[in-house]
Amino acid sequence: MQQILVIDDNVNDILIVQRVLERAGFGVTWAANGEKGLEAAASKPPDCILVDYRMPGLNGYEVTRLLKADPVLGSIPVLMLTGADSPKNLVDGLDAGADDYVTKGSDLDVILARVKALLRVKAYQDRIVEQAGQLRALYDELSQKSDKIMALNQHLNNDLQVARRVQEALLPERVFRTPRAEIRSTYIPSETLSGDFYDYFQLSDSLYLFMADVSGHGLAAAIQVSLLKSYIHTETNPSESLTALMVRLNDFLFTATLPAQYATGQLFRIDADGSLVWSNAAHPGFLLYERKTNKTTLHEKPGHMLGALPGMSFDEHSLPIGSGDTLFAYTDGLTDRVNEAGDFYEIERISAILDASGGATLPDVNERIQEDIRNFSATDAFKDDIAFVLTRFA
Repeated sequence: MQQILVIDDNVNDILIVQRVLERAGFGVTWAANGEKGLEAAASKPPDCILVDYRMPGLNGYEVTRLLKADPVLGSIPVLMLTGADSPKNLVDGLDAGADDYVTKGSDLDVILARVKALLRVKAYQDRIVEQAGQLRALYDELSQKSDKIMALNQHLNNDLQVARRVQEALLPERVFRTPRAEIRSTYIPSETLSGDFYDYFQLSDSLYLFMADVSGHGLAAAIQVSLLKSYIHTETNPSESLTALMVRLNDFLFTATLPAQYATGQLFRIDADGSLVWSNAAHPGFLLYERKTNKTTLHEKPGHMLGALPGMSFDEHSLPIGSGDTLFAYTDGLTDRVNEAGDFYEIERISAILDASGGATLPDVNERIQEDIRNFSATDAFKDDIAFVLTRFA
């Protein structure tokens, strides 16, 4: 059981947070001031620490600085509970070394989400440290063998790729089947850790598909991706409209992510009655190939970004689908790809492949699209992630 240490001089606040965390499966210990909090952390290091910014004696900033300066405790993620009255509280908390923050009085679900996100990032970091240690041991063993030094240096400088593999682990299996549909997904990583994301899952009689592209790069993007995946999987309700779900997701991201973080997204639901329902959040349009007409159509609808502003509205749209119809959803890394002549990759290239697919199997169509993307440019250096999902309906 993962252990959380709460340091706060307000016993009522401690008890409320403790109840929420324990119901989520965490063990909780607490301290009523900074000095006792440091003693508790040193005697039995927890997996995560929540600390109030304002306390008598050592305040939250001082406690955080001491924790981060400790060679044993410094890697433990710290969530600062800051005041809502001034941005300076946030700046001071992050300057002190806090890994994230929430304002006091925030929704308890937000606090829980932040704790889970920090624990996930800590697990990623521990995994990177472990692999870095293994690489270091290998380097020491082979340091006298000049023919392997270059390969080893490449591994030692490959932490970013390790983080990418962790992020890719959040993606679903690339082959997915239900009685209503067959799915093939493709993820082509760029040189940097980015935020392209997709997911699909069966819930009751409906199949859900979600595409997203979060802002930024690095661990901040990875955290936002983990929040998206967690929310979509835990909060999707078959009896609820996609509009309502997107409204709640937008407000959650606005509250749970750092300022200037946002995402584009597209949420689909394939119902048992043969309907394709979708809601768009400033995401690129999708292609739908209709087998009966042998024609592919681009469907584009405007929409607000996710997490940029609270209280935004989202539309919901519906289309009939038939057996053999094929849905192509993607992130904008595809159409941002440029060849040596300076030409952008156009979505019409995918439309032509779908129109010519005829009786081809979905794996064959997927391979044709991948080959076309690879052959579009003479370079293999992708400047942005490319992610797309092919769904053929039964």
